[in-house]
Amino acid sequence: MLAVGDSTDVEIIFNTGHYSSKTSKSASIICNSQGAAPSLSITAHPMKAMDSLKVFTISPALVSLDSLRPEEQKRPWEYEFAVRNVSSEELELALISSPHEFVQVDVPGGSISPGSEKTVKVRVDHGIADQLFNKSFTLEASDSARTRITVPLSKAMRWGPAPVSN
Repeated sequence: MLAVGDSTDVEIIFNTGHYSSKTSKSASIICNSQGAAPSLSITAHPMKAMDSLKVFTISPALVSLDSLRPEEQKRPWEYEFAVRNVSSEELELALISSPHEFVQVDVPGGSISPGSEKTVKVRVDHGIADQLFNKSFTLEASDSARTRITVPLSKAMRWGPAPVSN
């Protein structure tokens, strides 16, 4: 419950994993305020393959934090992946959205030449060692279409010491 004048963040997750054509979803907030309740409409155009973007590719296409070995890393934990420019023009990348509460995505500055790649670093706060989640972040290219790609970010394993049995 929110008091008058208060605000809060609302997370809406729209997974396009099983869609193969244009689809739309909407979400509404139910409240007892005067006037119209806020609503949001999302339209997605899922691609069958990452290469169909023809602007940039990401390798690997999923950022799975389960591959990290926290005991072998300094804090915060880091994950790296490559972004390759597969277009015929110079591109710059920008971070459009990310789960700021525990992840920092470092996008390299400057342009990426056609056929070249740069490394994007994902830094994860050590406070997530026992959490499981599926989140994402979105990158946008500087091409005329402002091509965006949403990168899945998951953690399906808990980190930490093994349980002690008696």
